[in-house]
Amino acid sequence: MVIKFGTDGWRAKMTDDFTGSNVELVTQALIKHLRSKGEIFGIAIGYDNRANSEVFARVAAEVVSGAGIKAFLTEHSVPSPVLSYAVKNRSLSAGIMITASHNPSDYNGFKIKEPFGGSAFPETTAGVEAVLSDKLEITPSSVNVTVFDPDPEYLAKLNELADIKTINDAALAVVVDPMHGSGAGYFEKLGVNVVEIRGKRDTTFGGINPEPLAVNLGTSISFMKKFGAEQSDRPAVCIVLDGDADRIAALDQTGAYINTHNIFSLLLLHLHQNRKLSGEVVKTFNLSNLIDTMCADYKVPLLVKPIGFKYIAKEMLEHKVLLGGEESGGMGILGFIPERDGILAGLMLLELMAKERKTLAQIVDGLMKKYGYYYYDRKDIHSNRGLAIVNGLKISPPQVFANRKVAKAETLDGLKLTFDNNGWILFRASGTEPLLRIYAEGRSQSEVDELLSTGVKLAA
Repeated sequence: MVIKFGTDGWRAKMTDDFTGSNVELVTQALIKHLRSKGEIFGIAIGYDNRANSEVFARVAAEVVSGAGIKAFLTEHSVPSPVLSYAVKNRSLSAGIMITASHNPSDYNGFKIKEPFGGSAFPETTAGVEAVLSDKLEITPSSVNVTVFDPDPEYLAKLNELADIKTINDAALAVVVDPMHGSGAGYFEKLGVNVVEIRGKRDTTFGGINPEPLAVNLGTSISFMKKFGAEQSDRPAVCIVLDGDADRIAALDQTGAYINTHNIFSLLLLHLHQNRKLSGEVVKTFNLSNLIDTMCADYKVPLLVKPIGFKYIAKEMLEHKVLLGGEESGGMGILGFIPERDGILAGLMLLELMAKERKTLAQIVDGLMKKYGYYYYDRKDIHSNRGLAIVNGLKISPPQVFANRKVAKAETLDGLKLTFDNNGWILFRASGTEPLLRIYAEGRSQSEVDELLSTGVKLAA
């Protein structure tokens, strides 16, 4: 049996390797690893809205219980950050979140949460992989399973961190799109006045991947164009969450897509300028250079990490981090646990709009006018050769790319080529799917298109 943890968790197709028996074996391995480190003080288990997620969560909980460990099983589907907060708030030894996050609907996944609530460190997943066996030695039982509702403690924490009254008093026109995922209903539970679309459970996610990319938001964009046009007297926005609500994107009043690079920049503006908070800023290798420019202007330390929120979480544990984030839309904010939370990030965006009395696009345009225009896109190529392609490029990186001289080649995570105008292209194999991802940023959309076109040809 070959079970490998990727960028964040073990994920596989439910028709192939993600089965109840394999969930039992991975849960058993997690228990063995935890016991090698000391006493286990309970494990929380949660799940998303995917097909059979509640079944897999019950399977994991009964293995934990059968090992004589207290298992706390959520009574309903939850966002990943809700489960994460319960682990930290209840001083448990670990969390298990059954979710494949943004992956296609035929996938499911097994995320491990550390005692601090964040993503499992590489040494933890390596330790679990090292003790995996193909024989279940634990007899599953429900004796030590407690079903609980993690919402009240999470909602109380977010009400401490966000100013719900200011948001509602601003009378913003707010739409929330949880993409049929487990983030449905949470803005309403927090008392925010919103209109929710795609909030009902759909295990096929409407036939798209529950990833907040523009290509997956046709329904939301159409809705927002009509809804936004009807709100001429007040700023409107659509907050978009991924399948387990730990990632965020947004749509402006006109239905225009606000990408995750711009969302990071907006959050940095709000936290530093409006909330007057301080601390380091941490971004992953594939996030915009606009962030570098803003940090230099704010005189804020900036750290760049490999892709995967676990690297950001480690920095948040060891230092005071104002904001940490990744290109996929996972954002961690000072005051919460070292974990991504799309709901909390959405609340901060609403605070920013309430403060500025502007749409997100208007605020982004103000940033660009001040710091320069940055354009971004990416291509995902289905290929089992992604890692081989990237390794080949690393061995012999091009000196000229798309008729541009390469000023710098970096291999922190994949291969990144940077050009004299601060534009760049990054080749990286996905850690969760058989994909080659090609990311590009330029100073015009035509530059981005040319970089990606050349990158796709190079990878063919």
